[in-house]
Amino acid sequence: MRKSLVVALVLVAAASVGSAQTTLQAYPPPANNGGSSGWAMFMDLTATAPDIVVNELVTASSAAAGAQFNVEVFTYPGSALGQAGPGSSPTGWTSLGVALATQGAQGSTGVSLPIKIPPIALTQGQVTGVALLFTGAGPRYYGTGTPPYTTFQDANLTLVTGDARSAPFTSGGSFFSSRALVGSVTYVPEPSALALLAVGLLCARRGR
Repeated sequence: MRKSLVVALVLVAAASVGSAQTTLQAYPPPANNGGSSGWAMFMDLTATAPDIVVNELVTASSAAAGAQFNVEVFTYPGSALGQAGPGSSPTGWTSLGVALATQGAQGSTGVSLPIKIPPIALTQGQVTGVALLFTGAGPRYYGTGTPPYTTFQDANLTLVTGDARSAPFTSGGSFFSSRALVGSVTYVPEPSALALLAVGLLCARRGR
């Protein structure tokens, strides 16, 4: 009986988290500008609701339709933006890992398929800088000249986008701003205490 209850709690908690997945749209395609492999895009994310995790994104790239490329995800405790800002140095940045991406059917005039990225945990009210380092293809984005940053937001998440650098995490290379994400970011609530408790109880039962 107790095991059945624990399993039910796990299923309910998992379903509640999964059903809360939300996508925040940035600029729609097509992009009107772009860079080369080895370039990075920089942006800021802020949770405006209780803690959430960004775990997926869609982005434009220079890849051909169906081609694969890599996106390495970095985070910074604070804003990532500005020519002399954190993006000009490796100090303070953490690599969360590399995600394998696949371009969609429209190639460089469209966007990627959804990319499962290393989870970016956001704390409510705190700005987290994000860098996306492209290899195997270059980033494509929206913006020419020096327009102001663009903000996209919903009830839970604010995205401010963004900058582009040809030599990320150095003071050299070329800097372009603003250059906005073409695509979207997807997020879910952090696992609830109920889910963690249920999983812990189930593990304990199995260990007996």
